[in-house]
Amino acid sequence: MSELSLRKVVKAYGTNRVVHGVDLEVRSGEFVVFVGPSGCGKSTLLRMIAGLEEITSGEIVIGGTVVNELPPRSRDIAMVFQDYALYPHKSVFENMAFGLRLRKRPEHEINARVAEAAAVLQIEHLLQRKPRELSGGQRQRVAMGRAIVRQPKAFLFDEPLSNLDALLRAEMRVEIKKLHQKLGNTIVYVTHDQVEAMTLADRIVVLQAGNLIQVDTPDGIYNRPAAKFVAGFTGSPPMNFLAARVGEGGRTLHLAGGIDLPVPARRVAECARHAGREVTFGLRPEHIGVAAAAEPDVARVRGSVVLVEPLGSDTLGLVRLGDRTDAGEMTGRFSPDAALRPGQPIDVALALSRFHLFDDKTGVAIRGADW
Repeated sequence: MSELSLRKVVKAYGTNRVVHGVDLEVRSGEFVVFVGPSGCGKSTLLRMIAGLEEITSGEIVIGGTVVNELPPRSRDIAMVFQDYALYPHKSVFENMAFGLRLRKRPEHEINARVAEAAAVLQIEHLLQRKPRELSGGQRQRVAMGRAIVRQPKAFLFDEPLSNLDALLRAEMRVEIKKLHQKLGNTIVYVTHDQVEAMTLADRIVVLQAGNLIQVDTPDGIYNRPAAKFVAGFTGSPPMNFLAARVGEGGRTLHLAGGIDLPVPARRVAECARHAGREVTFGLRPEHIGVAAAAEPDVARVRGSVVLVEPLGSDTLGLVRLGDRTDAGEMTGRFSPDAALRPGQPIDVALALSRFHLFDDKTGVAIRGADW
């Protein structure tokens, strides 16, 4: 296990800069996930850590050693790729042993390490098979086993589950989390799938266009997003956004479509600092439901159902707030018992204790210390 540091790391191709001065500290034994849309620089950043891409400027430090000039084989890391990168003519055993043979490790050590890794991954019965005889999930286990036998300072995973179907991907997420809990190694993991990021990570690094937007725990990323981009990238469905204006004294939020929402007492002081300001109002689907009896910090808004998506355990409903032509629409997560149908009038409950505000121009979150 080892700590990893990125210090003002920049990557540019000619005049095109794709990673913009990233600073990050990964603690020894930590599971950190890089997440963001395609083209945000997450795989490029991982490849620079591995030594597969040269950095333009900055420093990469692994275990206290600056590795900028070291080739990949000298960095004491192991990488698992999304396409498995197995040798088709070699058995599972030989694929897992290959790196150790290159390092001229003794045969008894090779046998012991491969056997130990195979036992951890439950693939002992596959050691004599060729990759073509394996399922996608089994191939991924072999690729992970090849990394484990190296006993590196850190593991790097580059979208390792992207080639698997949804059910197998969920199963492999569980296996990877178990593996980390068992081995305790430092892991840096790249994915575009926010569900993978939320379920696997100790901390999540959200990237946008080569910039580090937020580094936080899954709870912090989800419940305290630093920017509208982060809020909109996490959650399924993601957070709802509506244009709004903070009213006089910070006591009211004026939403598009003529909807006025009272600000809960504990948040009035903070909103008062932004009175008259144009903002983006955000609320997650699980904080929108069918209005019942009066509840504290819950606003009741008349609206109509636009679209219904039954999911079995719950139902997603797209609801138009109010009856004006410029009325905003928000997706809520409802009980199947609500029996929603398109065109149905509905009283919607908005949990105002859970709303977020973002700067209308920069997208940066507006919040006080007690939010």
